[in-house]
Amino acid sequence: MSVLDFLKVKKSAPASQIAEMEASLARLRAERKEFETVVESHGARRADALLSDMADADIAKLDADASLAQIRLERLELAELELVERIERARDTQRREAEAVRRDDVAGKVEQIAIQLEKAIDELVIAANEMVAAIPADLIRMRDYEPTMGIIDQPSPQRLVAAIVAEAMYKRSPELFRRGNEYCGSADIALWLCTHNPNGSLNYIVSTNDDGKKFMLASGAADIHVVQPLRRAAADLRAARAAE
Repeated sequence: MSVLDFLKVKKSAPASQIAEMEASLARLRAERKEFETVVESHGARRADALLSDMADADIAKLDADASLAQIRLERLELAELELVERIERARDTQRREAEAVRRDDVAGKVEQIAIQLEKAIDELVIAANEMVAAIPADLIRMRDYEPTMGIIDQPSPQRLVAAIVAEAMYKRSPELFRRGNEYCGSADIALWLCTHNPNGSLNYIVSTNDDGKKFMLASGAADIHVVQPLRRAAADLRAARAAE
C-alpha cells in the first residue's frame, strides 16, 4: 500500500471526510508502530546475527530490510503530519461553517420577529393614542419636574398615558429599561435609547437632526444592528474557508 493512499479522501460531507481521515490516521499509526519496532530492534538483531553462523548474504538482507523499514517509517511520519494537518483544517472549516449557519439562522429569525414586533407596536400606539384622546386635558393634573421651573402642575394626558405604557412594559420586561441613579431602594428608569457609533460602541445621546441617525421601524433597526452584521460575519467565515 502506497503511503499516499492514507491521504486519499472521497468527496463527501465534511463530517464524513473527517471521520474517513481519522480512520486512515489510525491505520497509519498502527503501521508506523510496526515499522518502528523493526527499526528499533535492528541493532540487537544485527549484533546477534554477527555472532552467529548466519550467512553474510542473510546479514546483508537483514540490513537491507531495516533500511527499507527506515525509509517506510520516515514516509509514514511525514504522511502522519500531513494527515493531522488536513484533519485540523477540515475541523476548522466545519466549525466555521457551523458558526456561519448559526449567524444566518439568527439573522433570519430576528428578521421575522422584527416584523411581528412592528405589528405589536402599531397596535400599542393605536391603543395609547385612543387613551390620550379619551382623557380630557382639563380633568388631568400631573405634578412634573422641569429642569428650569422645578415641580409644576400641568395638564398632560400624553405624559400620563406614556407613564401607563412604560409602567406596564417595565412590569412585564424590566430588562428593556436602563436603571440609573439608584439610591434608597429606588432607581431612575429610562429606555435604552441609543445609536451605534462607527467603532461599534453605543451612544446614548441621539441627535434628532442627524440624517445618519434617524429613528427607524423595528425591522429597519434590527436589520442594521443585527441582521446585516450577522450575515456579513457569516459571509466572512465562508470567505476565509474558501481562501484556504
